[in-house]
This record gives sequence, C-alpha cells and structure tokens, in this order.
Amino acid sequence: MARILIVEDDTELQGMLALLLKRHGYDVYSAQNGVEALYQAVYYQPDLIILDLMMPLASGDAVLGFIRSTDSLRNTPVLVVSAHPKAAELAAQLEADDYLTKPVEMKILLARIETLLQKA
Repeated sequence: MARILIVEDDTELQGMLALLLKRHGYDVYSAQNGVEALYQAVYYQPDLIILDLMMPLASGDAVLGFIRSTDSLRNTPVLVVSAHPKAAELAAQLEADDYLTKPVEMKILLARIETLLQKA
C-alpha cells in the first residue's frame, strides 16, 4: 500500500489523520516540524506528502521547495492542507499538486489522496 507522510504540527489533527489513513490501508509516517519532515521524506521516500504550510523550525514552503529541488522527491505528489489565508496562492506558487483549506472534511481529503496517488 502507498506510503504517506503527514507533516502537521497540530498533534491532535496529525493523530486523527494518521488513524484515518491507517484504517484505509495506507502506511503512515508523521513529522511535527519542517526539519523532521525533510529527514522523513528522504528516508521513507513517501508516495504522497500531506503538508501544512505553517510549521515550526522550517516552514511548509521551505519543505516544499526542498522536495521540488531533490531528485528522489521531485515527483512526489504534495497535498497542502493549511489554514494559511493564502494557501491556494502559495500552493500554486510552490508547485503543490493540490491543496485543501482547514478545517478539512475527511471524505474530501481521502478522495484527493486517491486521485493524486492514481496520477502518480
């Protein structure tokens, strides 16, 4: 099954997303800050990354910039999930594959994940 990295500093939301994705058969890895996200992305080579933009230590845009500039990660689909007021604009500028605004409806999140994984 697909490997998904959740990059989210809100531990409650991160746990809820991880539980939901595990129940749907995904292998799930989590990072609570941008630096941890970089290490996990390189180590696990996920099939998809769910990325919050407002993160401690390294912002989501810095993480996405690293992903897009790293050969082994460049083509990894990234779904931005953020409460940032300009999430749509930033996601487009940073070459995210899709975005959702928080709060997220879980059915929509699952549908977007499935679509992105099928395209990859």
